[in-house]
Amino acid sequence: MSIFLKEVMADAINEKLGKTLRIANLAFDATGLVSEIVSAGDVINFPKFTRVATVGEITKGNAVVPSEVSMTENKATIKQVGGSIRVYDKDAKQIQGAVADNMILQISDSMRESIDSDLAKEMLENAIKKSPTADALSITSTELMNGMALFGDDIDTESFSGIIINSRLYPSLIAMPEFTSTEKTYATYQNGLVNNGLCGFWLGIPVIVCNNETFDTTNNECTTFMAKKNALGYVFQKQIGVEEEREAKLFATDIVASSLYAVKLINKDDVVVIKKTIA
Repeated sequence: MSIFLKEVMADAINEKLGKTLRIANLAFDATGLVSEIVSAGDVINFPKFTRVATVGEITKGNAVVPSEVSMTENKATIKQVGGSIRVYDKDAKQIQGAVADNMILQISDSMRESIDSDLAKEMLENAIKKSPTADALSITSTELMNGMALFGDDIDTESFSGIIINSRLYPSLIAMPEFTSTEKTYATYQNGLVNNGLCGFWLGIPVIVCNNETFDTTNNECTTFMAKKNALGYVFQKQIGVEEEREAKLFATDIVASSLYAVKLINKDDVVVIKKTIA
């Protein structure tokens, strides 16, 4: 007999996952563009259209030369992630509700860490824009400004999806007058209060605390990401599959959950990596 309603648990895991994803909140869901992830192949292509459209002065009698549409390939490997947790009958019968809640929390957190880590690695490995900091374990508003400056005049607040910082940089953020001072017209009310990783807005841009791949253990330094909208993409099988495997001789049931996803830094120019050591 099933100790959990599998459909209910799967829905609960998906709901929890949606609330705990952090770096993935800066990415867009490209499932509709590459829906074959759920049916075939180990590699998918995130479509990216190279900008080719140009205009110029028209000379009477001369034909306009058309530009050719060029589609750049952005291949990404599909990953299947999953895990299993054993629940003994004695525990399940005594505290079934608490066991279910704990299983949902553990599985959701593990999947969140996997997806967020892969997105961070994508930015670290493929981002073109990089900006240095003076200190390995702190950051200033000026250094954030220097990172923003790499986008040129394309710095509309609404064009940014967010800034990711390591928790070690949280004190630096709180110390910035540009972040917390009520005298600054661009400082947001209640900045510094953390809710699901969101600790406020710097110049109107969401700042999210996440320790997944944001600390370089080799150089003992923090990494900050500043990302534009649509720079990152992911394809994720929303309906996580949950199965039960009965271990009768052990008087236990194994809860097995799995899903498929792929991530990609689609626009390499739309992310800035900010850290002391710039390769």
